Amino acid sequence: MSSELEELKFEIQKCKFERHELYQILDLYIYDDWDYRLDVELPILQSEHAMRMTAMQMMTNSISDAMERYKELIQVNSSYRIRHSQLLCEQTQLKNHIQILLNENRELLVEQSELPASYLEAKGFCEESRMNICVPSAKQQQV
Repeated sequence: MSSELEELKFEIQKCKFERHELYQILDLYIYDDWDYRLDVELPILQSEHAMRMTAMQMMTNSISDAMERYKELIQVNSSYRIRHSQLLCEQTQLKNHIQILLNENRELLVEQSELPASYLEAKGFCEESRMNICVPSAKQQQV
C-alpha cells in the first residue's frame, strides 16, 4: 500500500511538472513579442506556402498534359476503330468474292470434265454423219 501511495505521489509530481512546463510554453506564445514571432514564423509559412503552390501548379500542369494526351489517344483510337471497320467490310467483300470465284471455278471444272465426253460424242456424231454422207455418194458411184 505504501508503494502504491509513493507511486501515486510520484505521478502527481510528474503531472504538476508537466503542467508547469505547459504553462511556460503557453506563456511564451501568449506574452512573447508578436513581431518577433511574425518575423520568424512568417517567412517559414510563406516558404511552405510557395512550395505547396508550386507543387499544386506542377500537379495542375501534369493533369492538363495528361488530359491533352488522353484526347489525342481518343482521336487515334477513333481513327483506328474506323479503319478497322473499313477493313472488316473489305474482308467481308473479299470473302464473298472468293466464294463467288470458287463457285465459278467448280462450275468450270464440271464443264471441263464434261468436255471430253461431249467431245467424244461430237466426234462420234461427226463420224456417223460423215459415214452417212459418204455412204450415199459411194452408193451412187457404185451404181
